[in-house]
Amino acid sequence: MKSPTLPLFNRLFAWQNGQGPWGKPSKTSTKPEPKNVGSGRASGPRSSGGNQAQPELDQMVNQMREKLGNLMGGGNFKTNGNGGGGFSLPGGFQPEWAVVGLVALWLMSGVFIVAPEEQGVITRFGAYQRTVDPGLNFHAPWPLERVQKLPVQRVNQLAIGFRSGPSGGLDVPAESLMLTKDQNIVDLDFTVQWRIVNPSAFLFNLANPERTVADVAESVMREVIGRHTIDDALTSNKVKITNEARQLLQQVLNRYGAGVMVVGLQLQQVNPPEQVIDAFRDVQAASADAEKLKNEAMGYANQIVPIARGEAARLLQEAEGYKTARVAQADGDAARFNAQVEAYQANPAVTKQRLYLETMEAVLPGIPKVITTGRGTQGILPYLPLDRLPKPQPQGGAL
Repeated sequence: MKSPTLPLFNRLFAWQNGQGPWGKPSKTSTKPEPKNVGSGRASGPRSSGGNQAQPELDQMVNQMREKLGNLMGGGNFKTNGNGGGGFSLPGGFQPEWAVVGLVALWLMSGVFIVAPEEQGVITRFGAYQRTVDPGLNFHAPWPLERVQKLPVQRVNQLAIGFRSGPSGGLDVPAESLMLTKDQNIVDLDFTVQWRIVNPSAFLFNLANPERTVADVAESVMREVIGRHTIDDALTSNKVKITNEARQLLQQVLNRYGAGVMVVGLQLQQVNPPEQVIDAFRDVQAASADAEKLKNEAMGYANQIVPIARGEAARLLQEAEGYKTARVAQADGDAARFNAQVEAYQANPAVTKQRLYLETMEAVLPGIPKVITTGRGTQGILPYLPLDRLPKPQPQGGAL
């Protein structure tokens, strides 16, 4: 039984079927011409300028058939009696199916999957084409298009001023030493957290995006520290410095078109240089003591001031009460005196006697006294015990 021939290989080797290399009828005869011994060239019509095929070309074609048959797994090319050729493989395998399979595999190589935390950037001959979301996607197979997947949900971290190692942090003075507003040097380490928000800008706008983010972060922190004193950086204004640096870093990266978003910026360590750190610690200790004493004084003031204010309010209320009482008493005395004047004008003798009795009634109860009546009292010597009389009380602070 005759081996099947392939149209594809028949077209490739069409000159063996009496056609030209491009599938057109050949004008030359396929009958080989005899050679001239020792000349290496064909005789007859070739020597006279004819268009017949050369024997050397037939040999080259036959050698190419043999090599191609070896590459195809032991198959061989066969020629029929009319000069036609065909290709066959062991077991009746037809190579056109291999070609179809290779083409299918080549097309399937354009199928790819993007993970949920990623986005894919497709380029065609190196030029940006589109960005695809997570899931099953397709692009033209290599070498037409390529895809590069970027983790857009992952938060990346950069360390500025130090490097993490198995034995602890390693200081990098070239990055950490910065100059403050008051011409002092501070050793500052910080970290930057960022993630990709625009994959195409991240890939094509910057040559080395991660290095750019680190360099911009260091430059921005130096600018912010240059606006503050060393006391601000060491003590009270760390939060303000952090916020300023984060906002400025995002603005610069946006101007660069980096395609990243700054998620966070944290100061890890802020210290004076190692050569003067002991002196600065003494200053900090003194500042802490001063702050402690200040807080204690404020606490004492907060405690004593309300007491003083309460005492002052009590004295004011007592004075107001005394004032009211004295005024009322004076009004009463004045009213009584007016009444006595009216009574005296109406009956002077009775009024005098009444005033005398009232005065004695007010004076005599506090004085020791002896009362004698009758005739037997005429020879008694009056005795006044001066040592038993009550001593007068000092008035107005006099002794």
